Amino acid sequence: MVVNIDDDFNFLVRKISKSSGIVLTGYRDSYLRRRIDLRMKAAGVDNYTSYSGLLERDKHEMKEVINTLTVNVTEFMRDRTPFLFFREEILPNIMERKKQCKSNIVRFWSAACSYGEEPYSIAICSKEVLPEEWTVSIYATDIDEKCLKGASQGTYSKEQLKNLDPSLVIKYFEPSGENFKVRDISKLSIRFQKHDLTGEPPISRHFDAVFCRNVMIYFNENQKIKMLKDFYNSLSDGGYLIIGKSETLPVEIRELFAHVSVKEKIFKKV
Repeated sequence: MVVNIDDDFNFLVRKISKSSGIVLTGYRDSYLRRRIDLRMKAAGVDNYTSYSGLLERDKHEMKEVINTLTVNVTEFMRDRTPFLFFREEILPNIMERKKQCKSNIVRFWSAACSYGEEPYSIAICSKEVLPEEWTVSIYATDIDEKCLKGASQGTYSKEQLKNLDPSLVIKYFEPSGENFKVRDISKLSIRFQKHDLTGEPPISRHFDAVFCRNVMIYFNENQKIKMLKDFYNSLSDGGYLIIGKSETLPVEIRELFAHVSVKEKIFKKV
C-alpha cells in the first residue's frame, strides 16, 4: 500500500482549520509543515495520520497546535503610524464628544490582543492624551489562552519595548529582573478574556474604538463579515475601527463604515 503523505497532510490541515475556524489555505505549505512538525515531535508522533487521530482524541493537543500555528508578533506600537494617528487625531475627537455628553469614561476593545502589547499601547496613548481623572476601560481578547496569561502578567523584554520613547518606558514600566513590568496605572482597567471572534457575539458594547489589526488574513469571507458586523454593533455611534494596513473591508460591509484615514486603515461607524 502506498501512503500519500500530501493527502494525509492536507486532511490534517482541513481538520485543524475546521476545529479552529482559522482558514489555513492561505498559508505557505512550508510554514504549516514546519509548525505542525514541531508539535508532532513534542507529542511523540511521527506521521500525519497518527497525529490526526491524536487531535480527534485530545482537545488539549488541538489547542496546542492551534496556538503553534497562530503567529503572535510581540512588540509595543508595532507599525507606529496608526498609533500616532490614534493619539493625535482620534483621542482628541473622542474627548470632545465625551465632554459634550458629560462623560469621562472611554472604552476600547483590542480584539486578538496576542501577548498584550496592543492594549497596553492603547492605554499609554490614552493616558498621555486624556485628562488624568478620566477612566480608560479596555477589553483585551484572544483565542489563545497562553497569550492571555502572558498578557495579564504585563512583563516584557527590552526588545519588545524598542518602539516606545524611553520617557514612556520610564513612566509606565518598572524594572523586573532583565525585563520590564507594567506599572499600576490609576483610572485604567484592562480586562483580558478568551474570546472567539468567529463563533461568539461581541464581548461588550458601547466601545469608542475597536482595534483588530492583522487578524482578517486568517478568516474566510463569511467569518470576516460576521466579525465586522459584530464590531459595528459593538461600537458607539461614530466609534472607530482600526484594522491592519494590508487588510480591506469586504464589499458587503463597506456601507457600514466611512474612511477616516485610507493610509492607516481607520474607519468610522456610520
